[in-house]
Amino acid sequence: MSTFHDDKLWQEAYTAVLDLCELPDDNEVLVRAKKLGLKTLTTIADGVSRRDRRERDNKLRDAMGLIAGLRSLLSVAWAQEALDDDTFGKLDDAYESLANKLPR
Repeated sequence: MSTFHDDKLWQEAYTAVLDLCELPDDNEVLVRAKKLGLKTLTTIADGVSRRDRRERDNKLRDAMGLIAGLRSLLSVAWAQEALDDDTFGKLDDAYESLANKLPR
């Protein structure tokens, strides 16, 4: 039996959150973004672990909302110059790619 660790969607979220967790903790917006990134990862793990397709899709839709919030926080941190252009672009692109793979 496979686990959520084997799921490609979870693996993509895991990679993105590892990059997110490398950011410094000296900005409150970044601290909140990290927490939301971890919540996104656990929500995706919960979703892909569900056997019932409707429950799975509902959890993954919840993750979509979390990603929207996370990307908003990253935008604010970037505007505050807590993130440089390259770091913001890398993280924003990673979460945009992940969001595009979730059910709408």
